[in-house]
Amino acid sequence: MSKRNMAVIKFSALGDIAACLQFIRSLDPNTYIITSPLGRSFLEDEFSNFLVLEDKSIKSHIKLICKIRKHDFHDIIDLQGNDRCRLLSKLCRIASHTITHNGYDPNSKYQPFSSLVQEISNKVNDTRHYRPKPREYIILNTGSSAKWSAKRPPAWKWKEFANTLDQRFGLPFKLTGSEFEIDYVMSIAAALPFEAEVVAGKTSLVELKVLCRNAFLTVSTDSAAMHISAAEGTPTIGIFGSTTQKSIPASPWATAVWDNSYYPNGNLPKCTSDIGNYYDNIILEDGLKKLEPFLQI
Repeated sequence: MSKRNMAVIKFSALGDIAACLQFIRSLDPNTYIITSPLGRSFLEDEFSNFLVLEDKSIKSHIKLICKIRKHDFHDIIDLQGNDRCRLLSKLCRIASHTITHNGYDPNSKYQPFSSLVQEISNKVNDTRHYRPKPREYIILNTGSSAKWSAKRPPAWKWKEFANTLDQRFGLPFKLTGSEFEIDYVMSIAAALPFEAEVVAGKTSLVELKVLCRNAFLTVSTDSAAMHISAAEGTPTIGIFGSTTQKSIPASPWATAVWDNSYYPNGNLPKCTSDIGNYYDNIILEDGLKKLEPFLQI
């Protein structure tokens, strides 16, 4: 089968797209990416062929279907796996088979998708291939969601995290987040008695990837920044409280920390918007110990 006749579907939020980054990178650079404007902005530095669903309107769906049909794809790898994407494949009259993360067509030329992803993940995450990061700065991704206050640790907790990191590494901080989170990020930066540059809202998605790639360490409450950082080979600590720690990247240089006194059994909620003292007793040092092999230069 010609590589040019294969496409990948992935819409969803940035964190979900970033979680698939390592697999998408394993594909031929000429593979077509069927995605959203957000997905295109995130992947445009690594891929050049995009078919974009501009919005969720019926008109945009019809336009996308027409574009897909013109390319006459033989197979589509559906990383979304929902009813809309399955219907999209049928309406586009894909000549052969569609593989999803939810199942596998035994007549397809590909091995089961779950096995394929696991194989690629094992190769990418092989610790023998790890390259130490330059000891230049640490990312604090304090801005998780302007509409999700439950994901925001209090300023005093970020100050505690920063103090732990400063004592250990003595590196400056870069605070990231979206343009809608600038006020919160600025308030956190003002509370830190250390050198801290606010880059929230100042970077494109491609620039954010570069920022994560060159960081020594990333500490984040947002899954998107966690997955981007880990995919760029940067040691990553995910801070969890109002969402499940299961969304941490599947990488040996990524680890999750949470309040063991608040959640003694590690049963964090899938997601909750209720504000609580989820972060008060998180010990960042626990995460640093787990990442010790990757924090040596």
